[in-house]
Amino acid sequence: MLITLGSYGDAGSAQEQFNDHLLNTLTHRTIGNFDIDQVMDYRGHRPPIDFDQDHYDNYEPPAMTLHEVTDKDGSPFLLLTGPEPALQWERITAAINGIIEDLDVQLVVTAQSVPMPVPHTRPVGLLKVATRSELLPGNRPTGSFRMSSSFLGMMTQRLGEAGRDVIGLVARVPQYLADAEFPEAPIALIRGVNQVAGLELPVGELEPAARAARAQIDSQINDSEQLGQMVAQLEAQYDNFMASHELPMSEEDIPDADEIGQAVEDFLASLDSDADGSDGSDEGFPNDQSGDSADQNHIDGDGSSGSGDDRGPDQPSA
Repeated sequence: MLITLGSYGDAGSAQEQFNDHLLNTLTHRTIGNFDIDQVMDYRGHRPPIDFDQDHYDNYEPPAMTLHEVTDKDGSPFLLLTGPEPALQWERITAAINGIIEDLDVQLVVTAQSVPMPVPHTRPVGLLKVATRSELLPGNRPTGSFRMSSSFLGMMTQRLGEAGRDVIGLVARVPQYLADAEFPEAPIALIRGVNQVAGLELPVGELEPAARAARAQIDSQINDSEQLGQMVAQLEAQYDNFMASHELPMSEEDIPDADEIGQAVEDFLASLDSDADGSDGSDEGFPNDQSGDSADQNHIDGDGSSGSGDDRGPDQPSA
């Protein structure tokens, strides 16, 4: 089962592109839906609606949907899509655990993205976590730190406590592109899922989209000395880290959270000492993603508001 419930504002629109690509290219059918009204914070994540002259139109309610999808080799798998629930996390997790039990799911893989201080000119790295270390042989451990939880983080822990095998894949998106569509992130997630789950998910049209996005980003950087300097410093820090640790330049071996956090602190300190006082912001980058997004310089969980009644989410039935 693949789970792509939104988390941390979907940096680079990675989950949205991942889901749209799979559902537009692979055979699939809907198994069921959760009762979204029980778990959605509409004020925190307002769905879009059109105002057309003198009336409203094209409102599409959010949905948490369980799909059955078939990969290129004919292997079926489950895909759970939708926004990150704001309410009743424990009940939703219990419902998901019930689906896993009823449908005899052997492995759960989550896919998401976070904004990080990394350059877009280097491979998109995947942070990998698992409920058992044996699920990720050779995976590099990261540092220990406390952070605001996402639903997927909490769910992974709960499913692990229930004895389920879960692997989490997190694409590192350049923070200055967190609000734009960054197709290299879903490409990295697709390849990661293929590797850990043994599926054959196509990359397809995401590759030309990634080339077009790279050309647009590079063009804007070439037109801005400030942006060029910022990216150059991120590149230097990345390359220096890789060289000093004698690691191959691959998407599997990217600095962990503690190391890259120290790198960005050094970078920001260097900006403070510049004579012009510039802050290396994301001026001029495309903003193709509408709606709510994560703060580019602060990763935090969603604040939930409102309340629901005491009913749990409806569990999809096969």
